[in-house]
Amino acid sequence: MKGNKILILTLIFGFLASGSILAQGSTCSDIEPFCAGSERLTFPNSNYTNSSQISGEAGPDYGCLEEQPYPAWFFLQVEDSGDLSFKISQYENEDGSGAPLDVDFVVWGPFERGEEYCSATALNAENLVDCSYLPDAVETMTISGAMANQVYVVVITNFQQLPGFISLEQTNSGGGSTDCSILDSDLGDNIVVCGENEYILDGTTDEAEIYEWYVYNESTSQYEQIPGEDGPTLTVTQSGDYRLVVKDLVGASSDQDDVTVTFYEVPEIGEVSGLSACAESTEFIDLTEASSQLIAPNSNPADYRAIFYESTDAIENNEPIIQPSSFPFQDGTTIYAKVEYIESGCLSEVEQFDLVDFNFPEYQLAETTVFCVDRNNELIAPVSLGNDLGSDYTYEWTDGTGIIGTSAVLTLNDLPSGNQLSLTLRHSASGCEKEFITMPVAISRPESVSISISGSDFGDGYTVTATAENVIGGTYAGFEYKLDNSNWQESNVFNRVPPGSHTITTREINGCGETTSDNFFLVGYPRFFTPNSDGYNDTWSLISNSDISIKRLFVFDRYGKLIRQLDPGGNKGWDGTYNGKDLPADDYWFRVEFVDQKTGGYQVYMSNFTLKR
Repeated sequence: MKGNKILILTLIFGFLASGSILAQGSTCSDIEPFCAGSERLTFPNSNYTNSSQISGEAGPDYGCLEEQPYPAWFFLQVEDSGDLSFKISQYENEDGSGAPLDVDFVVWGPFERGEEYCSATALNAENLVDCSYLPDAVETMTISGAMANQVYVVVITNFQQLPGFISLEQTNSGGGSTDCSILDSDLGDNIVVCGENEYILDGTTDEAEIYEWYVYNESTSQYEQIPGEDGPTLTVTQSGDYRLVVKDLVGASSDQDDVTVTFYEVPEIGEVSGLSACAESTEFIDLTEASSQLIAPNSNPADYRAIFYESTDAIENNEPIIQPSSFPFQDGTTIYAKVEYIESGCLSEVEQFDLVDFNFPEYQLAETTVFCVDRNNELIAPVSLGNDLGSDYTYEWTDGTGIIGTSAVLTLNDLPSGNQLSLTLRHSASGCEKEFITMPVAISRPESVSISISGSDFGDGYTVTATAENVIGGTYAGFEYKLDNSNWQESNVFNRVPPGSHTITTREINGCGETTSDNFFLVGYPRFFTPNSDGYNDTWSLISNSDISIKRLFVFDRYGKLIRQLDPGGNKGWDGTYNGKDLPADDYWFRVEFVDQKTGGYQVYMSNFTLKR
């Protein structure tokens, strides 16, 4: 038990009758920080002139302090781990002169910064670190094994309750140290503001009593104080370098922090209609193939990158796809993406697209490709193959010996050297490819057309068969035929061909040319004539040539009466008269006897014809 206690208390109550002023840190809720640093820290003690807190508040376990007159509460934060030792002294005068005053203390800890220090559960016997209740003006406070960033709570009491000054001085020469910073948190080094017009810098600190904000002036190369900004926060609307200076008047401490704030626009993001892959052959897909489309709305694409996500939850949790270049492919999967401006880290809005199976459009090459050549096997016209499917595809043509073209349409001016042409068609976005093969075939027009004739006009009529001969590539050639100037037909057989002079023309259906036969003559007779002196079909006679030798030719009326025997060697024919008189329009008959010069056979043929008027 310390002496003079009754005398001191009597003096205290006398002073309290005249009024009281709450002292700095007189309760735990008003706790103040301190750090010893390299210099001694001196501040007024709590006494009857400046505090109404006569004794320690209820709740904490004060350990060895039987009494706690005029407490002053402090906390310290450890900067470097180690053993800490402090000299606590209390004298009448600030410079340590005058009457010595009994000082006592108690220390609790360790705590985490931000933890509730002032509760009874925190300031308990288990957390007591050091305590002294000696009747001395100088005490030693020791904290062993202090760890960096730990916090300790200290109460210093004024046993004699007289005005004076308390001094703190760290005495350990090595090991631990206390954190003299009074800023609660770091403002940051570089703050990026994306798509906003302002940003609030918050330097709120419990220990600070004065706030000063500065901005760096490029023209003067100095930080200049911002007028009127003396609060814990600063609203920034322009990019720049800013500084906060805070001051604690009680502990005469100050601190500062610098920060750079930069404003950026939010990147734009483009649309992706879908990302395709070959379902049959693709296990993984490269999502980065969509990057160029996503980044496209922004200038300088190299300054941006696309980030891909599997779900909206992944976006919220900032969990991008780690390996987008080899993402498992499944048709219908929805992928989410953002565009990031690399310099700032600012992200765009979200774009989504689906993974889809790719199917090639309708495309084919013929089994064979015809190359029209002349009789010397030289190409008579360029040949073009393929169709242009657009810029989404690439093309590679080969002839069996190497690549001969990379355009959508391949045009050849010479016969290919290989026995096949192949096209590898690739879809750029999906990586799908497909091969098409065609066999080049050289085809010429016929060198000649042979004619085969059967039948006669004196029976069921003539049948003429045309044959294309000496055709290069004839196995693959196709032909059409026409008699004289008639229409083209696929068949090479012409039935009931009328008598007279004819030709048959054959053309190759792939456009490789046409050839016309020599003239051929078919013997026969006209089925009618019109003796009206108009110069056309005015007489009737046989249609013949040297292949048939006419021996006798007779004309009869329908009753069998002989009307005229015609001169086989003449060319006048019958004019439709009998004894100089015109016969009526009617059917008439003829009888011809002839020798086929080719066969030598003697034949007789009878048939009818019509006289028209």
